[in-house]
Amino acid sequence: MELKEVLMKMESVRIISIAAGLAAVVMVISSPFLGTFAFIFGAVLAIASIVAGVLSRREYGTGSSSITLGIIALMAVVFLGLISTVAVDAGEKGVVVNSPSGNIGEIIDEGWHFDPRFAFASIDYIRFNTQTVEYIGYDGDIDTVGGITVLTKDSLVVDMDLAVTFHIPVEMVKTLRLEYGEDWKITILHQEVRSVPRLTCVNYTALEIISDKRSDVEAAITGNLISQITERCKGCIAVDKVIIREMRIPQAMSNAVEQKLIAQQQLEKAQIDLERIQVEAEASKAAVDKVRESFDSDDAYLKYVLYQTLKDIDGIQVVLSEGGTATVKVV
Repeated sequence: MELKEVLMKMESVRIISIAAGLAAVVMVISSPFLGTFAFIFGAVLAIASIVAGVLSRREYGTGSSSITLGIIALMAVVFLGLISTVAVDAGEKGVVVNSPSGNIGEIIDEGWHFDPRFAFASIDYIRFNTQTVEYIGYDGDIDTVGGITVLTKDSLVVDMDLAVTFHIPVEMVKTLRLEYGEDWKITILHQEVRSVPRLTCVNYTALEIISDKRSDVEAAITGNLISQITERCKGCIAVDKVIIREMRIPQAMSNAVEQKLIAQQQLEKAQIDLERIQVEAEASKAAVDKVRESFDSDDAYLKYVLYQTLKDIDGIQVVLSEGGTATVKVV
């Protein structure tokens, strides 16, 4: 009778420990669907299965199967715990784009996050803070962010390098990723940045673009790009500014610009010289008028001028008349 009870008890312990192990495995597998509770409960069951198996083995010599199941479940818990932990960098948002548990579109904030649903989900990380994309490269390259070739109003070719600074409004991160895909930079930003400057520069001559209206062209490109992208993606991308870093023009145009600058410098110098001469002339006139006022008549003043002009010339003697008047005798 005692042996029968012992055997029944051994069988009960073995069944319970194996059931706990199997339940642990099931709970761990289902945790992405049932959430953190299933994950924790599975971990508890796995540990219970191992403990029950150890006690059964020590007491009755059985329990290996429950220990094995418990260890498998516990390893699954550890592995699932690792892959269920998501780290999102500062300035980024995580977006769940595919998940068996149906949480597509869930936004994950900066920092460390644990959720068993993340274990089998696909997560994209979108940087939303201020960032800059530079469109610089060899002219004529067929690439995504190389230099941009534009045609001017006077049908000349100008190659320019641009830097575009933008950010993504936090509330639009989900919309941007789900509606425009992972290639949103190519399908929206790059496409518009390569299009807008061409549509803008046709309103300016090449000389205007590279000289006195460069800032106007830069402002026009910025305004047009903001308008175009805002309309295109419903405000998912906010353009902050566009900077023209460099422009390259045909050599003939470069020579013409250089000649224009030289001519402009010469004109400015001539204007300065003219103003200086005018000032000097006015000063001389004032001095002459002051001297002129000391004479009784124009005739006397003219004779004085003659005296001052001839008095230092060799072979010529100028004699003033008595009384200090300007009567001049040339000997």
